[in-house]
Amino acid sequence: MFLTILNAVCLIILGLAGFFKWESLNASGTPTEMLMPVFFGGALLICAGFTRVHYRHGLYGGLIIALLGVCSAIYRIYQYGGISSLSEAKPRLIAAMGALCILQLIAAWKAVQDDREIAPPI
Repeated sequence: MFLTILNAVCLIILGLAGFFKWESLNASGTPTEMLMPVFFGGALLICAGFTRVHYRHGLYGGLIIALLGVCSAIYRIYQYGGISSLSEAKPRLIAAMGALCILQLIAAWKAVQDDREIAPPI
């Protein structure tokens, strides 16, 4: 759960930094595009809150949110022009979001596997 909160805070900071530093990035488009990491970070914080009441709901919710974040990052990088577009600021911020979501996905998957070993069968 600590890693979930840490990843969520990092995603929120990444999104807010991209939003408020939009002018210095010299990127095209609107700055609201960079609020996507904030959404995923907020959703992970909500899932971390659910783990206090219903452990499995929060655990699997965090896993799904991280998977959606990875898929969203892959799609957005593809939309911006693929791997060759990583020289620009916008795709790099989205790639950083994807990397944080991959870390969250790995941590959540390990927690799911540990939960399966401990929990009694349904």
